Amino acid sequence: MKNIIFLLPLYNDWKSLQKLLSKINTQLKKISLKGSIVVIDDNSSFDPVVSIKKLKNIKKLDVLKLNKNLGSQKAISIGLSYLQLKKTKAIITILDSDGEDDYTRIPEMIFSAKKNKNKVVVSCRTRRTEGIFFNLLYALHKVIVFIFSGYWINFGNFSTFNSNNLKRILINKSSSLAVSATLAKNCQIIKLYAERKKRFYGNSKLSLFGLIDHALRVSLVFFPRFILVSFFYIFLIFFLKLNIFISYILVIFILFFNLCLLLSYIRNKSNLFDNNLKLICKKLHF
Repeated sequence: MKNIIFLLPLYNDWKSLQKLLSKINTQLKKISLKGSIVVIDDNSSFDPVVSIKKLKNIKKLDVLKLNKNLGSQKAISIGLSYLQLKKTKAIITILDSDGEDDYTRIPEMIFSAKKNKNKVVVSCRTRRTEGIFFNLLYALHKVIVFIFSGYWINFGNFSTFNSNNLKRILINKSSSLAVSATLAKNCQIIKLYAERKKRFYGNSKLSLFGLIDHALRVSLVFFPRFILVSFFYIFLIFFLKLNIFISYILVIFILFFNLCLLLSYIRNKSNLFDNNLKLICKKLHF
């Protein structure tokens, strides 16, 4: 399969996108391939300023503008649904448009996806550039998800796969919550490793609240399992007859965490699970 597509969520960061397109073009040139770009514009506040005229290995660029800002996970999910509707036959790569994903790994990920048609190749992060406090919270989030779900999710959006995996990825619509968790839950994974790079321009937009919201969304992908495992842990705590103070602290934490999940579900359920392509209000072709 020679058709190569890159799916990029974006909000206002057109300057970074232009630089990333040049980097993608270089990587495609190295492996003598040409590709297409599909940008999911998450209702940016200004129109795109971007060009592929000098990028010989990028055949075309399509920008799909959403009619409201929905966040990167929802934007990616809508993009995947769009490709599925188009009955796309291609090797698809999802990556962020800000330069934080290591674009030099693109050739390796494409070749691996070609060899493994029924698996998804993901890029695991070996090092992050955020501060110590943020990194500790992120590590805690990964540990909690693993304890309650059994999945160690140390990767983000950066992934490559054959389009025949689209049905599997989108089957339960949970990609609107968190793409990484959905890939872990629904697909067979091949893990590669790369450092998380610094943004091309500006600072990271992920705040502490954003990290907490992301952690809850990842957990919601496994919501039924979280509930069952929580009851099991509560039973185990009292069965083992641990110190009463420790027992109450653990039980309160488990119940509080599940309450947060429930509130997050109620808060987001109205727009998370519907990948309605009517949310695409404009299509631009370059």
